[in-house]
Amino acid sequence: MTIGKKMKKSALSLIAAIIFLFISATGVCAATKLFGPEKSEDKALPINIKAVKLSYDKNGENLIARGNVEIEQGSRLLKADYVKINIDTKDTEAKGKVELNENGDVLSCDAFNINLDTQMGTVENANLFVKQENLHITGKDIKKLGVNTYEIKQGTVTTCDTESPPWRIDAKKINVTIDGYATVENGTFRIKKIPVAYLPFAVFPIKTSRQSGFLFPEIGQSSSKGVELNNSFFWAISENTDSTIWLDAASKKGIGTGLEYRFKLKEDTWGKVYGYFADESSSYFNDEYNDTKDRKRQRGYLNFEGEHYFNQDAYVKAQGSYVTDRQFYGDYRSEVHRSKTEIDDKTNISSMPYDESLIFFNKNWDWCNLVFNTSYYKNLTESDHMVSQPLPSLTFGTMKLPLSTSPFFYQFDTAYDYFYSYDGAKGNRFDVYPKISLPLNHDGWLKFDTEVGVRGVSYQGISNNNGNNDSAVFPTIDSKLAADFVRVFSIDGKTVQKIRHTISPTLFYQYTASDDQEDAPEFDMPVNFYRVHRAGYYLKNRFAGLFNTPAGEYEEDELGYFLIGQSYNIIHPKGGLYTASYSGKSYSEYIEGDPDKSYSDIFADLRVNLTRDVYFRTKAAYDHSDDRLRYYKALFEWSNHLDESFDIGYVYENEWERFKGYRARGKLKILPSLYGFFNMRYNDISDKLNSEIGIDYFSQCWGSRLSIENRGASGGRKSDVSFNYKFYLRGLGNNPKQHWD
Repeated sequence: MTIGKKMKKSALSLIAAIIFLFISATGVCAATKLFGPEKSEDKALPINIKAVKLSYDKNGENLIARGNVEIEQGSRLLKADYVKINIDTKDTEAKGKVELNENGDVLSCDAFNINLDTQMGTVENANLFVKQENLHITGKDIKKLGVNTYEIKQGTVTTCDTESPPWRIDAKKINVTIDGYATVENGTFRIKKIPVAYLPFAVFPIKTSRQSGFLFPEIGQSSSKGVELNNSFFWAISENTDSTIWLDAASKKGIGTGLEYRFKLKEDTWGKVYGYFADESSSYFNDEYNDTKDRKRQRGYLNFEGEHYFNQDAYVKAQGSYVTDRQFYGDYRSEVHRSKTEIDDKTNISSMPYDESLIFFNKNWDWCNLVFNTSYYKNLTESDHMVSQPLPSLTFGTMKLPLSTSPFFYQFDTAYDYFYSYDGAKGNRFDVYPKISLPLNHDGWLKFDTEVGVRGVSYQGISNNNGNNDSAVFPTIDSKLAADFVRVFSIDGKTVQKIRHTISPTLFYQYTASDDQEDAPEFDMPVNFYRVHRAGYYLKNRFAGLFNTPAGEYEEDELGYFLIGQSYNIIHPKGGLYTASYSGKSYSEYIEGDPDKSYSDIFADLRVNLTRDVYFRTKAAYDHSDDRLRYYKALFEWSNHLDESFDIGYVYENEWERFKGYRARGKLKILPSLYGFFNMRYNDISDKLNSEIGIDYFSQCWGSRLSIENRGASGGRKSDVSFNYKFYLRGLGNNPKQHWD
């Protein structure tokens, strides 16, 4: 504490009074409520007071501090040339370069007169800065109407730092509640100094925390939908619940509405419900679809996702979706993407073969695991009432446990499934599978593991009861011999210190005894029940590097991985478990396989991290007997510290002409604040191209996004070209804090 040379005898009592004022809820500490609720942790902190001179007035009613006044407690700091506080009434006057700072939130003014009890008063020539949203509010005449509430006349609002901001709102009157809303009356929206819109009245949130408010609309033009305007409102219901509401309007298509409700009860317990409903106009419905399939004019989608952890060893997860028709995902990709978390590439959603709803419970113990799962699959390609649904499935299994003091280990798995089909077979399946294994390890580089088991399966209560209530036993053998050969190369470079190369050749043998399955129910086709007798090999190569980090430490990263292998069918299995060429066969012939094909495809997997910014992976299967690729997949990815990225993937699946095409997307920096982006997917089988290309400009306080999207004809829908535009201002109704981040 720095105090002037002249001080009355009552200086000690003055200091005591100052400390009391800061610590009490109605004292000087209350002045710091300008930005938020008073923090109890700050109240307990010591008070630091600096001034050239500290004294009472003549009557001893007012505490006066003069010259470079600094009053600090915790995260709050008040600076001024002059501060006077009435100890009884709590009227406070500050003059001369007044600045109140709390965690970066700053009120700067020429002077203020505020009552610390009522939090009411006036502020002259003020600039209010809210750090989190980079919000600047200025005004010549400001009244403080209460805790965190201001009335500003002849004021301005912007989130830009410069003296000549790219945008601002000028208004005759602005009411501001920090951590609440700002209302603007008789305002003008300006870009630079040019007025572009008159705002007779406007409301937007001042979000130092999650706040309700309208989000900026998205505008578009589509050849089929017409002019589009998508509006949304974010509602912060409580500390652990919120919601977003959408209202989409298109001049040709009609109206669509969406609602998402989210809750978070604790860190690992959350859920959300999202629904969307569209009422397509009759003219749009008749013109847009060459084949309506199972579409109707009124279409909808409902989705739920959530999880709850009872503890670190037990949790339940659930997700479920309902769509009115199989074409909904393809027609309403963007609307589904607003909520569906597991889909991160909207060009893929229209090619989903099925939709899965499930409830999954998992409980782990030190030595075993229990899983309860019930799931329902909706075929999105065609109506299929014969498909069997596991409603429910219960599985219990142990870890590999030592068998007394012997070198053997045992494992026990058991399961119960009830299969339901609308038109097909229904019934129960019981599955018991004990196994004994002998793992051997020689000096860490040579490993041999053999596992022998007996799997028993019993069917009960089959609906058609045509000799299907039978049991079967399947002895199994699974054996593997593997070795690791390692060599380390010293590089001693500026970036790479060492490279480790590991070669792991592996031989394997698998056997499942044959059993008559002619009476097995139609719903049951698990591959582990089919006859298996094969041997094979695969060879793995791994490359890892030891890198220098900027912090002077070492870090290990994988540089590359390559695997190649093949198997030989000693006895050719039934059920299509091993590869067979299509080559014009009927589906039943394809499933039965080719008895003359003893060798499987040659399969390979290659991953290469060319640099820390470049990644490449490819997988392939080669049918050497027919001299052709069965499938080939490749992915190339690149990204850098400038937030630029590019990736391209190619997929070729020969069987049944399932898919052949590519996907490419990227984001490249054109100017310091301007990025170009593209996203496209092409299917050579259907000659369909989906693409989006555009630019995204963003600065410190505003941005805009412009794109052109082309959607190829698919699922009975005509092709469509749309122009989309989005404009946003930082801090005003954009990107509300959702999910309590």
